[in-house]
Amino acid sequence: MIVTVTPSPSIDWTVNVNSFEFAAVNIVASKSREASGKGINVSVALHRNGVETLAVFPAGKETGRFLVTELQAQDVRIVSVESGQDVRTNITLLVPGHSGTKINETGTALPGHILEQILSTCRTTLKQGIDAGQPVMMAICGSLPPGTPEQFHRKLIRLGRELSVPTVVDASGEVLSAAITEQPDLIKPNVHELAHEAGRNIETLGDVMAAAQDLRARGVGSVLASLGADGMMLIDADGALHGQADRVKVVNTVGAGDAALAGFLAGLAVQGDRAACLRSALLYASSAVGHETTLFEVDPSIARRITIDAGFDTAFRLTEPSAGPSRSAIQSTNRAVAANI
Repeated sequence: MIVTVTPSPSIDWTVNVNSFEFAAVNIVASKSREASGKGINVSVALHRNGVETLAVFPAGKETGRFLVTELQAQDVRIVSVESGQDVRTNITLLVPGHSGTKINETGTALPGHILEQILSTCRTTLKQGIDAGQPVMMAICGSLPPGTPEQFHRKLIRLGRELSVPTVVDASGEVLSAAITEQPDLIKPNVHELAHEAGRNIETLGDVMAAAQDLRARGVGSVLASLGADGMMLIDADGALHGQADRVKVVNTVGAGDAALAGFLAGLAVQGDRAACLRSALLYASSAVGHETTLFEVDPSIARRITIDAGFDTAFRLTEPSAGPSRSAIQSTNRAVAANI
């Protein structure tokens, strides 16, 4: 069973227009509202494709009831912690010929006792799976509500280690920096997040591999790096694998990273080897980008267009390179992380 934890869930409101102009009236062609947030997206994708999962998240008020009702209607297993606070709304604007434009709310601060209740709920949920004799994994996903200490993810990683549950982190910024100090089993950064955490420029596939190995040297078990149009790379104790899907129709890239993580975890759930897990991640992500919303079914025909290569060209230049932070920025981040340890 894969338990996802989403400290800051959301309602995704997707608006599709045929054209868009600023300072003008734009007519909506279609719209939808969905239960969302990174971990919830992972659980929904897993459930829709037959993988056992359970989503833990805080929710309150009318927006929280909408979130819970939507997930229950999809038969996704959930444990909702009553927060007494509204769930944030994220808007995605889809315009033909353009990538999705996101307008995200930051969410509402959660009281300390609610954060502790989320932690205790995760403990109970994980132990139930273990006591039932199930293989259990935990994926900690997304941002934190305003005012939440970055060490919240660290506490969850410690919980996973205490219960011998493999723990995955998909986060960014200071939250990811703090999580890395607790040495999770897997992280899933994009190129920009990887460059920031490694403190180096990333321009080639070789740079991706080197940056990931830097993080592994700091105790991270494995790195699953999203490379956008250039595919994905898995870097672990057995080396590096690069994977890519060809001729993929792209409608909306929002949620593609969550789909990739779901696919990778789905591969682990059936005890696939590392190449099979990377292939599954690419299959899920490539299927997801062909849909207007984050709800998708895996398209098995894409599998024929996926290549996995351990002997990739390390000099291959990325479509979207990324610069690492300045030395002063790295020092500032290190001080901030140390203050929360």
